[in-house]
Amino acid sequence: MKNTLIAGLLLPIFLLSACGQQQALSNTDAQELNNNVTQLSDEKSFAFEGTMFYYDGQSYDVASRVEMVNSILSAVPVGKKIVIECHAGPKNSVYCIYDTQSESFEADIFGNHLIWHSDDITTAVYSFWSDVYSYNGNILKSYPLSENEFISDLTFSDDNMKLSVTITSDDGTEQVDMIDL
Repeated sequence: MKNTLIAGLLLPIFLLSACGQQQALSNTDAQELNNNVTQLSDEKSFAFEGTMFYYDGQSYDVASRVEMVNSILSAVPVGKKIVIECHAGPKNSVYCIYDTQSESFEADIFGNHLIWHSDDITTAVYSFWSDVYSYNGNILKSYPLSENEFISDLTFSDDNMKLSVTITSDDGTEQVDMIDL
């Protein structure tokens, strides 16, 4: 079964988008994709390579969703969703949220430090420049950061009722602020 799934995932790699161009993979590239296949508990699997995301035999080019995306960094299952972290530049990432039930993308989140708890994506928070947001896009807090400061980390408290926001300066100094959730 796993070989069939892997074969089903490899086929789309040989076809590039709607333009009909073909691209052959080297043995090294094919092996690397095989190593990136993740099996979900419901017998479906997903993988990624470059800007391509593969789920249950379907292929999706996330760069066609968000043009600034130049690679996928990770893909992590969260409940019935998969969070696909994409590199889009030196300052921010893009998180594409894939719904495994509808087998479609439900959101693209621009920012950094996307975290969640309890295997529930709706608990997610993230930062974008000087603001901290909830999953639904509401601003939880805005910070008056100077040019040499940036939000460097977000973490939940042990009981998930507070969010720790670490702000770092170019000189390495840090300050931590707590937000009640």
